[in-house]
Amino acid sequence: MATSEKHGTLQFLGVAFLIIAGLFAIFSLSFFWQQIQVLRSWPVRQAQVIRSQVVVLPTGKHDQIYAAKLEIAYAVNGKLVTAELTSFQSSNYQATLRRAALFPAGSRCAIRYDPRNPKAARIGAGWNRRFFAAPLIALGCGLFFAAVAAGFFLTARFAHSESTAASI
Repeated sequence: MATSEKHGTLQFLGVAFLIIAGLFAIFSLSFFWQQIQVLRSWPVRQAQVIRSQVVVLPTGKHDQIYAAKLEIAYAVNGKLVTAELTSFQSSNYQATLRRAALFPAGSRCAIRYDPRNPKAARIGAGWNRRFFAAPLIALGCGLFFAAVAAGFFLTARFAHSESTAASI
């Protein structure tokens, strides 16, 4: 492969990976924005856990994951609201069981609810890694693709400068 072709291919790959990095960045920013809006505008209430159980969710022909399902009750404007939440999902039954055990029936926990739709609630919403896990993972993927793009651009530049030096 000629050096100019190699240079062009490396630059093309760099641009492609940079576009993917940009898409991940946009995706993560929208996730961050949604989570921040929950923390800023959804009121906090104390909820009582009515039911806590581990359920099996099929994911394919032979695969399954376990989910910690909670039913909670809380008051909004003097009215009792009940909601079902999925607190945790994993292919590891013991990990899911431990998570469900954090919310035994009869216990109380802090939740945030959407004032426009009081049945929509979040448990564990706060300025912590668990609540921001999805946007952080998307951001990490974006940074990875940006680093790969930078590697392609640097390699293209090195290949171009090497060919220029060889032609002199």
